[in-house]
Amino acid sequence: MHLLRRLIKVADHRLPYADQVAQLRRQRQWLIDLEHILDPAPDARPSPLTSQAVAQQVDRYLTDLLAPTGPATEETDHQVAVHIDQTLRNRWWGLFTCYDVPALPRTNNELERYMRRIKTGQRRILGHKDVHDFLIRYGRYVACVDYRESPEALLTRLSQVSQDDFQRTRQAMNSALLREQKRHRFRHHQADYLCGLESQWAAAVEKSTQ
Repeated sequence: MHLLRRLIKVADHRLPYADQVAQLRRQRQWLIDLEHILDPAPDARPSPLTSQAVAQQVDRYLTDLLAPTGPATEETDHQVAVHIDQTLRNRWWGLFTCYDVPALPRTNNELERYMRRIKTGQRRILGHKDVHDFLIRYGRYVACVDYRESPEALLTRLSQVSQDDFQRTRQAMNSALLREQKRHRFRHHQADYLCGLESQWAAAVEKSTQ
């Protein structure tokens, strides 16, 4: 009887939220449906899967979702549906490019995991939670780091790069690194940055008048 009373008490606590739970599940299903459209199962995937075809399916789903007689007829449901629609429409310009570009991933999840792995490795090495200085110091060069890669594997990978490609990439990465460092200094050490520019300008004027 004691366990039964506890079960009844738990059920009584849940009953007032039954409608809210049903609503949240319904709204979650909309995201699941969109995910299935954007990334259909292999057995349900048309061939070829083009950006135009996927965009038409997503557009049709969103239109039906917002229709007066569609699933989002209640006020709260309609607000959530409008938010979903606006979020996708704002990213429409690049949302479907991956279907027309070979080997282009649909999401940046793998990139996020890769960057998180780099930050975690640096935290273990430095013992500091914040690795912002490391990213500012090395910029895009951190993408060359993989803590799961052995030195032998690294040398093997680098040996496949030609000298011309190396110099060209190095120059581009150095330019990007310098640009990011200047932006960081201007945002966080603006007075010192401007003083440095004034000193450079004064030195250039003095040199030109000699």
